[in-house]
Amino acid sequence: MIDSPSRRAVVTGCGAVSALGSGVPALWQGLLAGRSALAPIRAFDTAGLASTLAGEVTDFDAAAFLDPTETARLDRVGQFALSAAREALRDARLDLASTDRTRVGVIAATTLGGMPAGEAYLRSRHGGAAFDARQLLHVPYAATATRLARALDVRGPVISPSIACASGTQAVGLALELIRCGHGDAFVVGGAEVLCHFVVAGFNSLRATTADAVRPFDVRRNGLAIGEGAAMLVIESVAHAQARGAAADVDVAGSGLSSDAVHMTAPARDGAGAARAMAAALRDADLAPHQVDFISAHGTGTPYNDAMEVAAITAVFGEAAPRIPLHSIKGAIGHTLGAAGSFEAIVCAAVLRAGVIPPTAGCEQLDPACPLDVVRGSARRHPVHVALSTSSAFAGNNAAIVMRRR
Repeated sequence: MIDSPSRRAVVTGCGAVSALGSGVPALWQGLLAGRSALAPIRAFDTAGLASTLAGEVTDFDAAAFLDPTETARLDRVGQFALSAAREALRDARLDLASTDRTRVGVIAATTLGGMPAGEAYLRSRHGGAAFDARQLLHVPYAATATRLARALDVRGPVISPSIACASGTQAVGLALELIRCGHGDAFVVGGAEVLCHFVVAGFNSLRATTADAVRPFDVRRNGLAIGEGAAMLVIESVAHAQARGAAADVDVAGSGLSSDAVHMTAPARDGAGAARAMAAALRDADLAPHQVDFISAHGTGTPYNDAMEVAAITAVFGEAAPRIPLHSIKGAIGHTLGAAGSFEAIVCAAVLRAGVIPPTAGCEQLDPACPLDVVRGSARRHPVHVALSTSSAFAGNNAAIVMRRR
């Protein structure tokens, strides 16, 4: 843990596009109201899919956020990412034109990226609409990050984290590490995803999806729903933020990573891997478990994931675990895969600043096997000085971050 002013990392801006609406205010107000934006998919033909519930972005107007050239050049996931990034930069009041662009980087996670372009190509080969081969340039995993860096005209490090559904959390942790190492002054950090038939069908085939509602930690929970959108944060060194007069009140204080090495898609039932990532993040932040005031859980609403998280949180926090308010975002906007952890980082920053915790949409009948304080029903006022966010993913990847209000 490094606490010198030049090496501390702070969140100065947030931007989002989600099923609850475009912009962080729409996301935050929807969460506070306990709304669920999950609905049947409209973006593509869902014939043959057992479950079509998703957190689809339905009110995004690219022309309202991007110029015509950008709209034409970027695919849907790129449009989401750039829109959220621009909102985060406005929120941070960071003018790139007056900033050393060689010291500004992009860390953008995605698990799907330009996969819809690949699907369009395959449809064209089987009698579908004509396909412009230039769309295949969107397909590589790193394309979302590199195109975002190009659109913003920044010249610092460009990274595409790739640890499946923990990537958005890892992105925030990477920003912290790069600032500590002096590799940049500011980073546009987050994740972006877009719905596609292949991944929805894939989760259907794993029998991991629900047909009616996502219910994190609820005794009736029976699966997840895929979501889309983008969540972006501006993370700066505190010295850089203070030098330009920006607010430096929320630190990214620590990060941790681990692996289960148990199964390609299922979590370790005992939660040992997730527990190691959380404990590592706390050590990195030089904080004890009892100092945590809020937990943003992975909370997918699948039977095994939620049970694993209960075990992991109990292992890390011990007797304090039942007293720490906990929230999951996925009943509201779905599981946004590589963007999920970045959405949760935005929620953590908002909770730290507002002292209000949103209810967990979909959780109504708390599982008796979950002895944790899952906030449900209505928003709760609660002073929060330290927040922890945890993510788990395919291949046993786990990531956690600790954020702190100064």
